[in-house]
Amino acid sequence: MAQLVHNYLDKLDELEDVIKGNADNILGAIDLDELLKDPEGYLLALGDSFLKEHMDEIEQASKEGKKFAEAILKKL
Repeated sequence: MAQLVHNYLDKLDELEDVIKGNADNILGAIDLDELLKDPEGYLLALGDSFLKEHMDEIEQASKEGKKFAEAILKKL
């Protein structure tokens, strides 16, 4: 069972690394003039864009969670 948990966490770490790597890049892409014009709207649009860009990783994490839960239930 410990190996099952370890494998699951490794997969999530890989997905998290992809997202974190891209999150660091987003700071350089911020247009300060646009941010100052409409901070809330700009940040919402930026966050929405980031979310759309990473939907594959989010969906993969969801699938991994379901597979992990099913594997745990089989072991019980």
